[in-house]
This record gives sequence, structure tokens and C-alpha cells, in this order.
Amino acid sequence: MKKITTAILFAMIAGAASAQDADTRRPLDEIVVTAQKRAQLLQSTPAAVTAIERETFTVRGVTTLADVQNLVPSVRLQKESASTEIYIRGVGSTLDLPMIEPPNAYNINGVYVPREVTSASLVDIERMEFLPGPQGTLYGRGAIGGVVNTITVRPTDRFETHATVEAGNYAHLRATVTQNVPLGDSAALRASLSYYERDGYLESDADSADDFAGFLAFETSPSDSVELHVWGHFESRDGFAANLLSKGNLTNPKSQAFPNSDPWDDRLEGDLAVYATLGPIDAQERDWETTLIGAELNWDINERLALTYIPSYLDFEWRQGYWLTHKNGDFNQTIDQVTHELRLAYDDGGALTWLGGLYAYEIETTGQLFIQFGPDELFPGSPSGAWLDASDVRDHRLRGTAVFGELRYALSDDWRLVAGGRFSDDDRRANGFQPDIVVAPAVDEDPVALFTGVAPPTWSNSDSWTNVDWKLGVEFDAAEETLVYATAQTGFQPGTFDVFPDSVTKASELLSFTVGARSRLAGGRLVFNNEVFYYIYDNLLTQAFNAATGSNFLTSADTRIWGLQSDIAYAPASLENTQFSFSLGYLNARYDDFLEDSLDVFNDNQMQNAPDWTVTLGIVHDWMLPAGAYIRADLSSRYESGFWGNFSHSPGMYQASYTKTDVALTWHSGDGRWSAGLWGKNLENSDVQSAAATGNPVTDPGPGAPFLEAPRTYGVRITLNL
Repeated sequence: MKKITTAILFAMIAGAASAQDADTRRPLDEIVVTAQKRAQLLQSTPAAVTAIERETFTVRGVTTLADVQNLVPSVRLQKESASTEIYIRGVGSTLDLPMIEPPNAYNINGVYVPREVTSASLVDIERMEFLPGPQGTLYGRGAIGGVVNTITVRPTDRFETHATVEAGNYAHLRATVTQNVPLGDSAALRASLSYYERDGYLESDADSADDFAGFLAFETSPSDSVELHVWGHFESRDGFAANLLSKGNLTNPKSQAFPNSDPWDDRLEGDLAVYATLGPIDAQERDWETTLIGAELNWDINERLALTYIPSYLDFEWRQGYWLTHKNGDFNQTIDQVTHELRLAYDDGGALTWLGGLYAYEIETTGQLFIQFGPDELFPGSPSGAWLDASDVRDHRLRGTAVFGELRYALSDDWRLVAGGRFSDDDRRANGFQPDIVVAPAVDEDPVALFTGVAPPTWSNSDSWTNVDWKLGVEFDAAEETLVYATAQTGFQPGTFDVFPDSVTKASELLSFTVGARSRLAGGRLVFNNEVFYYIYDNLLTQAFNAATGSNFLTSADTRIWGLQSDIAYAPASLENTQFSFSLGYLNARYDDFLEDSLDVFNDNQMQNAPDWTVTLGIVHDWMLPAGAYIRADLSSRYESGFWGNFSHSPGMYQASYTKTDVALTWHSGDGRWSAGLWGKNLENSDVQSAAATGNPVTDPGPGAPFLEAPRTYGVRITLNL
């Protein structure tokens, strides 16, 4: 298979380099991205970057990170309590726990966002970029698995008003308004407000929304060489939290059966009432609040040197109740984070360009997970309604500094060499209470153990890590609009703790190799991009949560990941006003060797949440009307092959292959001020699991316990631009 994939890639490169332009027109827009910390055309970026532009967010109703999944190959974006789990090419993490940082970085305007805030609303977004693979030589907060960048719209020098209103099933109502106000000749203010409410997707009315978000941005240019951008995201998300549902059976580990005929029916009634030992399943409140403030100062020191400084502050609080199938849960977390990034870039128009930076951060978190069990579940004779303090972190602090940089040298007009490096120093300490049966959940005070009447035993851990990463690459302009590249680089992620003394995991390390080609052909009517990759991970952090026992399992595994990503965009001359997009991702992600010998029985297992095949298809067609108006039809569809929700491939944790299709039909006025249309998502009504845990096949209807993605939704949308 490796030989076949390599042969296919080089055949694609050769075909791209020799293709002839069939038309001088260039109907496919050339997208500018900043994934490599400099503005450049997407097709000139030597990486498999996927970019999603502003119009797509409106037409396809993208308002959260999880909504983007249909548009990106070999990426899973799945909800879990407060956060959105990000899996890029098989690498990601589960568990909303204070000491678990994901291997993939999520950034808003260059600011690292902790995992619990990845579910924040997307308000007034200019562009989103997905960049797979390690990115430590260009990003202050290194990322071993990949980076997702969200870039908001900057204030402009025009007076602008934008408004969007949506209504749909599940009593869906969303309203967003944005106002841009110029302040003299050199400053502007931009403000956005968004409100979203709907009923719950689950029959108990759980998984509902009552969210209010605001985004405020100020930009000023006091001189031709200085620009300051200050922004803030403020959000409160209420409504009812999602519940975990039972799934599967023991006789068929890949069973897709749910207890009720409707997969989104989380109730345990009728014949299932025997499992509801703590009472009927209902919807429980969520209180999620965050404030994120950032800034970017750009100073062109001279014609060759430019300085950028990005500070940020984040405050986050969250608490929710929810059901883990039939068990009651109380989950909470707080985060305080401060980051500073300082970069210096050099470009004199000659052969050498470089970027260097300093980064410092400190994040403090707390969090507890309490689970209530039915009779005899914790141990024989245990009382009904007993609470387990399953994870209790009272004080966790992670701080670090890094020096990073990358240079590019042109050997000739067609050949360039790339080299980069990173030194990082990270320090972690934490303490809390060990798991114990307690009288009741305790957030702002010490828990009280049920059988002793005093606080449970404590735990504390501390450790530090230093590391040096490197990057080497070569770029070759094989034709006027064909870029071929090859890169080798390393990645690193510090270790972490479990809620027991002396339970420090090893740091994760990566050696990666990529070879790719990006081509624009047929007079700009065809874009053809391909990349093959091979990743060697040592001690990759691997996790699983057991909802049956309330236990969090942390381990590490050596893994080998290889695959192919191929992206095509085509606007045929024979079909005017029509564009096609197609992406194919193949992923061979397997565990090679677990750190603990007792887990070697899981060697060669497919990695969790890592489907072998991902295919996305998009079609956009415009019907032109008088006076410049038009009707646009937009279709996007995604296929994923089957995958497992945990590393051990437990019964009830398998997601069978599925297809999801979204459509929109929108009328646009000739002056660009109005649009009105219909939209539908998940037309197949596919029941797809997101984050998942193992359940108890005796006390639950099934052995699996997943969250579910949204069912079929549909509605109308109206926009106004003044």
C-alpha cells in the first residue's frame, strides 16, 4: 500500500507539472492564509492547509468549531461536555479534565485557547485554517498534532451593518448583528452580538442552547509603521447539557443499537425503567462563561524588519449536571490563562527570510467530576445515591517558555531550503483529593468522605520538561503554478498527571515526514493538491474514560501513522457558475506498542476516533437572475469509514461508516444587501457518536456510553448587509 500511495503521489506531481492551461480565466478564488505566520497565497503554502472563508460560515450555518467537520478531511471535531475534541490525522485527546491538554492547538487571532473553550461560538469570522502535523517552529504554544486557526474580521474604514436571522426545527432561533464604525482616519471599532436558542436534541430536552456571545474589536494605525488591534470575546452558554446515551450490546461489539428506536431518545421508561435506579432521566442545567481578551501590535521597524507582539488573558468558569446513561453527574472547571508572544520577522526581498520568536504562558485550572451511583454499583451493598469524587483537581498550574524560529533560503528562482528550531521549558504542578465516596459534590470546599467523615486522602505531583525540536524542508517550483515540497520535523508535548501520587505520564515525541504538491491548472479552473505523510510517535498520550466505574485511564503508546490527503477544486468551463470540490483522506493509524505490557493485547488496534477513509464532496451552482441577483445552491457531503471511540475497541464504542449531507438554497439580491434561503443539515439523519465512554452492560441497557452529534435539522435564513 505504501508503494502504491507513493506512486500515486508522484504521478499526480508529474501530471500537474506537465498540464496545459485550457483557459485564461481564473474562476477559483486565490485564498490568502497566515498559517505560517506570514500572509501568502494558499497554493504557495508548503503544507496541506485547509482554509474556510467567511461566506462559507454564513451559507452553511457554521457557528461552532464542531460545525466545520463536514468540510475538512481526516479531521474529527466532536463535542464532549464543555469542549470540542479535535482529532487531526488520528491524533487527539478525550476527557474534559484540568490536567489534560490536547495535542492539537486551537488559536483565535494567534491566541492559544484551552480545550474547554473550543466550544465557544464563532462570531464575525473571516477565515479558519487547519494545518496538520507538528508546528513548534512557527507557533509559540507548540502543537504536536496540528493547529486550527480562527481569524476574526478586522475593523474597516467603512460604516457597515450586517445582520443574520435563522429559524428552524427544534425551535431553533439565531440572531447575529455586527456594526462597524470608523473613528476618524486611523481607527475603527467593530462590535458583534449573537444570540442562539433551541430545544434539546434529546427527548429529555437535554442538549439545548441558550447562548449569548459578544465580540468587540478596536484597530488603530497611529503611524504608517504601527498598527494595534485589540479584541475581546465574551460569552455565556446556558441551556441544558447533553447526556450520554447507552449503545450496543455484548454479543456484537460493533452493534449500532440504541435502547430506544429513536437514537436521540435518552429516556429510560417502560421496559427500560428498571435501569433508572436514580430516577427518570431529565435535562440538567449548564453554566458556561468565558472572557477572552487579546491584542496584536505590529511595528514595521524598517523595510526589512517587522515586530509583532500578541498578549492575551482568559477567564473561564463552567459547571453542569448531566446523565452518564443512568448515573447522575456533576462536572465543573475553572481556568485562568495569560500568554505572551513576541516575534521578529526579516524579509529584504532577497534570498533569505526568517522569523524568530519568544513565548511565555501560565495556565491555572481547577476541576471536579462527581458521579452518583445506583444501589450495589460501587461495591456489593453500596447505598443508592452514593457520590463518587471521581476526579478532583484543586490547584493545577502549567507554565512554560519557548524560543522558536524558522528561516527560508532561496538557492535559485525555483529551489528553497527551510530550517527551523524550537527550545521549550515547561513546568507542571498540581494537587487535589484522591477518588473516594463522598457525602455530596463539593466545589468551593473540601469534600467529606462518606465513611470517615473527613476529607479523602490528598495527592500532589510536580515535574518539568525541556526539549529541542527541529525542522528541515525543501521547496521546488516544478512549474509556474506547481509547488512541490518535502519536510522532516519533530514535535513534543509535556507529560501530565493522574489524580494519584507519583502518577506522571511520559512526554510525547514525534518524528514526521511529509511530501506534497500544490498545483493550479487549466487557467485557474483546477486546483489539485496532494500530500503523503508518515508519523512516528513515541509515548503518545492515550486516554479512556469508564463511565461504569467513573475512572479515568491514562497511558502512553508508540504509534505509527501514515496516509494520503488529496484535495481538488474544479470550475469546468462547460458548466458556467458551477464549482466542485472533492477531498480524499486515507489514514492508517495504529497503536504499535503500549507502555504498559498488560495493554500489549491492544497493539495493532486502529487508533481511537481515526477512520481509515474520509471523503468530502462539495457542489456550488449559481442561477443568474435579472439585475445582478442570483440563486445559489450549495451542497456538502461527508463520508467516514467505521472507527472506534476508545483504544481497547470495547463493545458499544464502534461507529459504523456513515454519510452526512448538508444543503442550502439562497437568493441573493443584485445590490448584495439581502439574502434569503433554506438550509438543511444531516439530511440522512445519521446517528453519529462523538466523544464516548464505556458503560456498564449490567446496570446500563448497553455497554457503550457516547454523546451523539446533532440529528437532521432544517430552517430558513435571512441576511442584511448595509
